[in-house]
Amino acid sequence: MEIKNKDQLQSDSPVRKTGVTISGMEINSEPENLRSYAKTKLALADLLRTIRHALKALGREDAEDQCGELMVKLAEDRFTLAVLGQFKRGKSSLMNAIIGHEFLPTGVLPLTSAITVLKYGPAPRLVVTKNNSMFTEEMPVSALADYVTEKGNPGNQKKIKTVAVELPVPFLRYGIEFVDTPGVGSVITANTETTYNFLPECDAVLFVTGADTPMTSPELEFLKKIKDYVNRIFFVINKVDLISEKELKEVKSFVTKTISEALESDHVKVFPVSSRLGLDARTSGNAELYQKSGLKELEDTLASFLSEKKAAAFLAAVAQKAMRIVDNETAQNAFSETALEVRAKEVQEEKVATLHYDLHAAVSAINFSRTKLEARFNDILKKEPKEITLDAELFQHTESKPGKLAFIIGKNSADHFNKTLDLKEDLRERSCPVCEHIAQQAFDFFSHWQYQLSTEGRAQKEFAEELGFCPLHTWQLLSMSSPYGASVGFAELAQNISNHLKSTIYLHEKGEGLKNLVHNSRNCLVCKILREAEEKYVLKLSKMLRENEGQNLYRQSQGACLWHLGMLMDASSSAEILEFLISHAVQQFGHEAEDMKSYALKRDALRRGLQNKDEEDAYRRTITRIVGNRNVCMPWAEDGEI
Repeated sequence: MEIKNKDQLQSDSPVRKTGVTISGMEINSEPENLRSYAKTKLALADLLRTIRHALKALGREDAEDQCGELMVKLAEDRFTLAVLGQFKRGKSSLMNAIIGHEFLPTGVLPLTSAITVLKYGPAPRLVVTKNNSMFTEEMPVSALADYVTEKGNPGNQKKIKTVAVELPVPFLRYGIEFVDTPGVGSVITANTETTYNFLPECDAVLFVTGADTPMTSPELEFLKKIKDYVNRIFFVINKVDLISEKELKEVKSFVTKTISEALESDHVKVFPVSSRLGLDARTSGNAELYQKSGLKELEDTLASFLSEKKAAAFLAAVAQKAMRIVDNETAQNAFSETALEVRAKEVQEEKVATLHYDLHAAVSAINFSRTKLEARFNDILKKEPKEITLDAELFQHTESKPGKLAFIIGKNSADHFNKTLDLKEDLRERSCPVCEHIAQQAFDFFSHWQYQLSTEGRAQKEFAEELGFCPLHTWQLLSMSSPYGASVGFAELAQNISNHLKSTIYLHEKGEGLKNLVHNSRNCLVCKILREAEEKYVLKLSKMLRENEGQNLYRQSQGACLWHLGMLMDASSSAEILEFLISHAVQQFGHEAEDMKSYALKRDALRRGLQNKDEEDAYRRTITRIVGNRNVCMPWAEDGEI
């Protein structure tokens, strides 16, 4: 029944506890297999998130939705075990025997016409979902046959997508979705199409053939198709009560050999079962009959797999589905230069350059994630089918090396936002033009970087390795991030700090060592970018002031704050320009002092209507002129410390 080859994953490791030990007391101890599973799942989710956001940027809505469904699947820990086979192999009967209730309709003619999902619930409940509908309908459980059988719903005329049945069955309790599918190969082609369309949803499969007519050519073709989507297949020969023991040996040998050759595997195991005897044994409580039915061995194997190996198989199945999504998009030429050009033309012309940049970044992110998924997935598949533990490192984005963030920021952000300096526009602002430029640079940078940080695994990894930014720019980044984006972007940083703190426990370092975990302006990469932008802008402005036109523009402006006035003076060699800058500053400070006094007088005289705009904001302009723009607060101004 179970393939025991390279495609098999197991996680049978004993439960161990890990944690930090202080004075004999273990802190944060958890079962290692559960902790490892959680870490692996979240690492895989990071890759899916990167692919999903990139697909959104590329306008690939269908593929984006598919990634979203995989994210939901991860969040719900939902594992789909489907029963597949040709029509009239006794699939529904087998499921009834396993759950111990004659619940699913059975009969002589092709019966099942729609996907039926059995899941756990505290009380029986039936929920119907129709094609192209976002709404569900709750129906009486007794009405199941009206939706999933050929008699009640011939050829699925009612356009049923799925029928979900909740049952208080222990077998279904731990995130298992046990799925009955229409048999393939009957004259009812809609049933075959329904089942084939469901294959991408399967995580593991019970493949059922019959002892009376075992493994036909169409069954083999169907099995090969299943193998394209699913790595975990359990093989069942049903209806063994219809043949003799001698015939059973021959049938079992034939089925094992046929499947082994078709799948090129030397480790195929099949389970002979009589679902009729199994259900009778369960309902009557006859242990001898239960053993004879073959159901016990099958159920023991399933129980072992679901309790011990499901986690690894589940994550591997999700990873494989993610790779298939990317492969399908690639096959459709969705990531080609032509496709990018078409996508870029869908927006306003002034946004084309930025979008084009983002599109290429998205393609890069998708290809990067696809490579990592494939490499890590293959790492697992190459392992021998012995006991292995889930390892989050198998799904990590990349191996980190210090300094990569500088490259990412420098190449993808600093250069991207180093746009042509618009001095004339900046001089029209009621603030220091240098501060305005830096503030805009910071805004543009964080607008882009917060998106990168919430969508790109590589950015998150390197952000964590570099220990983020200085306090000022960390808070600026956070102010532009959503709670979701912050949770995604800062998770790796928090984990990295946790690892650093663990090392201090063992090294018995004093608190001074922890200061290295918080950046100041000397090692903050955003500070470096803005510092360079500031220097370039001041040089450009000082050059403009050599011309009469430039001086006229500056004369009509608010002028530079004290800090940037000093930088302008240092960059200017002409005594005439120095005198001009000082004279302008003297005049502006004098005007602002008069405006503030006039404002106060009019308030005292209760004549608010006489106040003008200059008087109303004079205090703000004066403070800005003294200490600079509140959104800049140059942290590098005071000998590199905050």
